[in-house]
Amino acid sequence: MERLLSGATQKSPLIHMDPAKGLIEIMGRSTPEDTEKVFRPIISWVDKYVKQPKEKTIVNFHFEYFNSSTTKALMRFVNKLVILDKDESLELEINWLYFDEDMLEYGQDFEELSGLSFNFIESDYSNINFDIKSY
Repeated sequence: MERLLSGATQKSPLIHMDPAKGLIEIMGRSTPEDTEKVFRPIISWVDKYVKQPKEKTIVNFHFEYFNSSTTKALMRFVNKLVILDKDESLELEINWLYFDEDMLEYGQDFEELSGLSFNFIESDYSNINFDIKSY
């Protein structure tokens, strides 16, 4: 399984998914006109990953903002992670980094709707490294 790395744009988030490290990161803004185009590769990658996951998977979400169509796509993505959480031999760590109350509330909604446990971490949005050469 290959790593998925896509740089951020003004309308789509940085996507970094590394199966060798068990690391999934989605960061930035997400307001694409075609949400399916952005999230189809993410969902496809996760469908493959959950069949052969690492013992520990770390998922980091750090959004400045996302629109309602992204909300739906993120919920589909988060629901795919339930498979990992149900397997007692695996560890799933979900970190929801936020810089304001709105983003915190979105994360709490995803946590409640999915039944997964999230770690909520207040973080300055300016700390995100968008240089994909460093990944």
